Amino acid sequence: MPDVSWRWVITGAVAVVGATLCAVRVKKVLGNPFAQAEPFGQAEKELDKRDRALREEHPDTVALRHRAHHLSEIGDLAGAVEISEQLLADRVRVLGEDHPQVLTTRLNLANLRGRAGDAAGAAEAFERLVLDMERVHGADFIYTVVSQRAAVRWREEADSDSQGTE
Repeated sequence: MPDVSWRWVITGAVAVVGATLCAVRVKKVLGNPFAQAEPFGQAEKELDKRDRALREEHPDTVALRHRAHHLSEIGDLAGAVEISEQLLADRVRVLGEDHPQVLTTRLNLANLRGRAGDAAGAAEAFERLVLDMERVHGADFIYTVVSQRAAVRWREEADSDSQGTE
């Protein structure tokens, strides 16, 4: 039963992070909250654009995300990687390279690669992701830091694997 409560805590934390990211984007659009009504129109346009993109994403990619998670849970990591690659391609197409959900999908895919036994591939994916996370969110953003640590971890594992095979 404790697993269920932790899952709810993690799910709640992810929802809070998503809401915070949305609020940050709106705040950037609004700029000065005491300005005239025009920035509010820009904020509405930004939110409408985001909501439209998420609605367009919904029919196919939500099913892919759930399928990848299920495969990961039952131990089919190679299958989860394959489905996650499809999910990433769809999200990039609909949302663009720098969208927070795309970056999170890349993070999850890199982690799956490592868990599936491709430590070098995971390290490379995390190293590329760190650069994009820093550019989009900044160096202090939690997922930037998580990605940096994961890149180091998977690079060390890849290096120890390559030394062990020599």
